[in-house]
Amino acid sequence: MSAQPRVVVVGGGIAGLSAAFRLQEAGCDAVVLESAGPEMIGGRMATVEVSGFAVNRAATILIHSYRELIRLIAAAGLAGEVVPGSDLFGLVRDGQVRRVRLGSRRQLATGGLLTSFPLGDVGKLLRDYRRMRPLLTPHDMSPMAAADFESVTQYATRRGLRPETLEYLLDPLVSGLCLGEPEEVSAAMPFVFIDVILCGGGFFTSKEGVGFLPKGLARQLTVEYRAHVTSVEDRGDEVAVTWQRPGEPERIETAAACVLAVPPPQVPPLYAQLTHDQREFLDDAPYARSIHVAFGLDRPTRERAMLVQASRVEHHDLCAFVLEHNLSPQRVPDGTGLVMTHLRGAWSDRNWDLGDDKVVDHVLAGVRRLGVLPELERHTTMTHVWRVSPCLIGRRPGDYRAIARFAAGFDPRGRVQLAGGDHLGHSTTNSSVCSGERAARNLLARLRGEGALAPVHH
Repeated sequence: MSAQPRVVVVGGGIAGLSAAFRLQEAGCDAVVLESAGPEMIGGRMATVEVSGFAVNRAATILIHSYRELIRLIAAAGLAGEVVPGSDLFGLVRDGQVRRVRLGSRRQLATGGLLTSFPLGDVGKLLRDYRRMRPLLTPHDMSPMAAADFESVTQYATRRGLRPETLEYLLDPLVSGLCLGEPEEVSAAMPFVFIDVILCGGGFFTSKEGVGFLPKGLARQLTVEYRAHVTSVEDRGDEVAVTWQRPGEPERIETAAACVLAVPPPQVPPLYAQLTHDQREFLDDAPYARSIHVAFGLDRPTRERAMLVQASRVEHHDLCAFVLEHNLSPQRVPDGTGLVMTHLRGAWSDRNWDLGDDKVVDHVLAGVRRLGVLPELERHTTMTHVWRVSPCLIGRRPGDYRAIARFAAGFDPRGRVQLAGGDHLGHSTTNSSVCSGERAARNLLARLRGEGALAPVHH
């Protein structure tokens, strides 16, 4: 072993970048192999420039309760790029937007949103949340197995919740987190979003979009772009990673260890040394694909909320609007607006090959039906259609029990570690950071045990 053991990180999303940063920080020679170009660093946390707007690819909102992510920002020297965000949330109901501030528990309790639901239903949800909150760990959701035995719809029926509570509260929570449907998603999932609402502490962003973090990390790391990895092999005393850049000869990178930071279904084709059960778990990851549209406007919207969600009762396809100019005026050029419109996963799946113009037309027809954001029709100067696959993971009943079995069977001292919020948690930036840092800690413990790194003295 050299004084600086080499570690290869496969995947330049936020999980892989956070793992590489922590490994490098501890004295490793870390290299990131990313299949895309530098403009897409960060994967689903990437931000690209479109007609003068910094447009987020998928992840949009950062939350003050994301403690691990905030510590990473500080460690990378990027705290100066953070700007505070609005916490005004809106829910479309009966053609109107009902608003509440999510950063204030007092306003949540007294505002017009929660008080519009039956008091008994709200009480049941809060009691169940208090019971589940100790199980909500961002790096590993295995503890949620204890509460994972029914769908959201089945939970609402068992608890005797009113139909409007299911459709106007639980459904938006589910669609906002995973673009899924309450009949298909585990009852444990809405409580992840309830935790954000009650304990999030408000929101923040950057004038460069959420991509400021992966871009800032990549500047401090060795990243090989357009590097397509074809295999990862644990040889006992080292790991061999085979990769190729288009038009160049195949390379075999040998290293002391490897972090596989790619979506679960992409792991088995790369890493043949998985067990049958591990392969089956990863292949079965329940992803939603996403088609969503960015609208650049020549003025801000009259709507003041930074996030507006819609129940499927109001519109069967459209589920959320992120108003970036309301999140922070610094997110857009002066006097303009930027709105991200999100469609449910089922619609995206059915219409994956639909042309961009028809996707935009469908969104605008939905906006007219909802009676919100008329500026999208009258003041748009830019549209950009994103197609992201895989996008968000939606846990089905029984999936948390499967997570627990998978986590118990994966060796934390192995030379190959997995990273990504989608493996043991949810598709959030903080879960991904937690997962990447956990993979780094596992490898550092092994390398120190082998004498490849100096031990840590406290």
